[in-house]
Amino acid sequence: MAQASSVVLPDGQATPANITFAPESVTPALSVLTDRTAAFSAGFRRLKVSSTFANGKSDMNRSKFTVDMPVVQSVNGVSTVTHTLRANVEYIIPSIATDAQRKDLHAFVRNGLANALIQGAMRDLDPLY
Repeated sequence: MAQASSVVLPDGQATPANITFAPESVTPALSVLTDRTAAFSAGFRRLKVSSTFANGKSDMNRSKFTVDMPVVQSVNGVSTVTHTLRANVEYIIPSIATDAQRKDLHAFVRNGLANALIQGAMRDLDPLY
């Protein structure tokens, strides 16, 4: 089990800036990492990592990574969250999956999100036809 620590990720701007997400709440079931640069907590950007392991009721392991990105704007002179962008990536892995199979799944997700065709659909709202 990895100990939680700050995660630094570059943003998506033309000149990327590194954004630091520091641990806010850490448990094996759900850990929340937060960028606290917004003026108030409703505007904090958050990364969430959760894990649910196979047990007597299910032979599936589930790992989920979530990004919540509130957008803060001034409305009548008051800073307000006007909308929130979200992304969820969930791995559902049978307990009998091998290490090599788990590595392949992760590679397909990582490399798929880096693919121009998939980026067009996901980031640019340009669906496939």
